[in-house]
Amino acid sequence: MNMTNKLKYIFLLLLVPALYIGCSREKFAEMNTDPDDLLSINPETEFTSALLAINNSSFEYYYDHNRAMYYWTQSFVTLNGASSTVYDGSGNLNQRYSNFYNNVGNQLVDVQKLIEKMTGEQREKYTYLHAITYIPLAYYAAYVSDVQGSIAYSQAFQARYTGLLTPAYDTQEELFSNLQVKLDSVVQVLKSTPSVEQVNLGTADVVYGGDEKKWIRAANSLRLRLAMRLLNRDADKMKTLVADILSDDGGLISSNEENWQFVGGINFASGGNYNPQSNGDVSGSKNLIDFMSATSDPRIRIFFQKSDFTKDKFDSAKAQGKLPATLTWDGQLYRGQFANPSASSVSAYSYYFSDISYSYKGVTTADRWVSNVQDRLFYNPETKAHITFPVVTYADVCFMRAELAVRGITSEDASSLYTAGIEASIKAYDEMGSNASLSDYTTLSATEIATYLSQTGVAYDAANALEQICIQEYLNCFKNQNEAWATIKRTGYPSMTSSILNRETVVVDGDTKTMPRRFIVSYPSISDLNYTNRLNAIEEMTKDAGFSTPDDITGRVWWDTAN
Repeated sequence: MNMTNKLKYIFLLLLVPALYIGCSREKFAEMNTDPDDLLSINPETEFTSALLAINNSSFEYYYDHNRAMYYWTQSFVTLNGASSTVYDGSGNLNQRYSNFYNNVGNQLVDVQKLIEKMTGEQREKYTYLHAITYIPLAYYAAYVSDVQGSIAYSQAFQARYTGLLTPAYDTQEELFSNLQVKLDSVVQVLKSTPSVEQVNLGTADVVYGGDEKKWIRAANSLRLRLAMRLLNRDADKMKTLVADILSDDGGLISSNEENWQFVGGINFASGGNYNPQSNGDVSGSKNLIDFMSATSDPRIRIFFQKSDFTKDKFDSAKAQGKLPATLTWDGQLYRGQFANPSASSVSAYSYYFSDISYSYKGVTTADRWVSNVQDRLFYNPETKAHITFPVVTYADVCFMRAELAVRGITSEDASSLYTAGIEASIKAYDEMGSNASLSDYTTLSATEIATYLSQTGVAYDAANALEQICIQEYLNCFKNQNEAWATIKRTGYPSMTSSILNRETVVVDGDTKTMPRRFIVSYPSISDLNYTNRLNAIEEMTKDAGFSTPDDITGRVWWDTAN
């Protein structure tokens, strides 16, 4: 076992509050007596391992993404129709929590400690790397807090270095404030000129190849995203932060070439857990696909496969009475599924929910009316493609800035930012589709973007600009569902009543269901070494009425206060 993997396995026992239960107090203390025992690995190597770990938790993709968020945002719907339990939570949710403490945060902190052990010129060579580590650390901490609320952060990951086995929990308010301060300070370090030449990260930095200017823009862009989380909780603080961020001369992500994303190698994401269809066939929601089809959205072929039904097949099936007599061919090649479980009880929609068996050119055929998701956009079973994992992109930045302008928080031109965001998003997904080697990939043409931008519901309309911007951000986050979900929670769009793109109301046994807003927050076991701090954190969160009870996934974390 190489040193990086050895560190991973040892940290599994050492650094995760949630896993203290399985380790006796005496053994835990014994394993933390000699921090120098493990601090001999190259910082660049450990940095690579930490960056890879951000997207290398297949259980996280299986449970948190493919069993929860995608369905809650109505980006996905089970091909056979939405389950009555679609808004229920799984006991295995929140895989990101353990991934943060086991694989991501611990290794990033270890890089910091490795560098801090150095002296003189050797340490100075790692000034930039030391600063850069705080950027993905901040991203993943906020990502965990989005579904957890309070987390151990300021005092976390210190057991091996200081003997601290009971880190206090930061409230989300404290965390977000601390992350803003730290990211700002990191940006200033990266804009400085160290006294010695910096170590060349090269391929060890699997995001930016060691380009500190791109990391500066990524950090500022992340700051902007976190600031906008405060829209409904502390608008004045958000405005102050936005002004500070937009005035920084380090800039924000300004092109797709600067996107903060990870593009996996040919063996990455090859496991079935990455496959959104690993638990059964998956489509998109009817409203989503209908909107994308009606507006000639070029991304539709990247997101979804075509329906089995061409016009010729439609005519054959209808002539044999296999489709409703009142149904007419509308030219649509992509079809979505109803997100509302109650739709399956409507007899007029029966052809949506099962195979349609008919004779086509003398051959007995069973086809589906509803499209499948493009599963190869997400996983790589033949280990020949490259799967993309976006974190913060140029399109994201454009839409955030457009939204701020429409809300009157800045004086920027919302229309041009909105248009730039759409163009960037379409081009980015075109590249993702090409890299993923989609079987029916078709190269994007320049006229497709122009056509799309002219469509009703897409062409910029000042009267509906806020909704349009948020809907486009939602579409852009198809491969980053935490942000699609956050957009709905923060802005209410796509809404249930939209005339552009609306989410369906979910009704089960006559009861209207509420979209989940976070994951279950588990009470600690009495044997947990950090029992008191974890329990105190939960009790503090429950003082906010919006949080509800820890097991209520419709409860809200601190920043989520509207819509």
